[in-house]
Amino acid sequence: MSIFLFILLSLLVYIAALVALVRATGRLRYYRFDEAGFLGMAALDIVAGILLFSAVATPLVLLTGSTVESVEGRVLAFLLLLGIILVSGAAAWRSLGWSPSSQTLSRLLGGIYCLLLALAALVCMVLIFLPGR
Repeated sequence: MSIFLFILLSLLVYIAALVALVRATGRLRYYRFDEAGFLGMAALDIVAGILLFSAVATPLVLLTGSTVESVEGRVLAFLLLLGIILVSGAAAWRSLGWSPSSQTLSRLLGGIYCLLLALAALVCMVLIFLPGR
């Protein structure tokens, strides 16, 4: 399979994981933290985070040939990480906001998870452009 198809597949996985992250985090705050629904939505959130970062790593791994391709891979990974920061930041903002029908601990846990996901993406953005990487 060509490099283009792998990168296209990783972009499709990235989009699906972003949708899953937004939907799972939105539903997470309506369950109590000891219910099975909370555990299922939290597991979906974690899987979405893993898929997001694997979709970011794919262009970095595949485009490590010449200097031009390495720069293109780093720019693509930077843009994908920027998307993670924006979407997870918006999900954290919405999750940390108060609403009368939401569970307090559940929305705090979902919001903190999204903030940590955004922080991890920010750290990866810095690490991509450090020399020797």
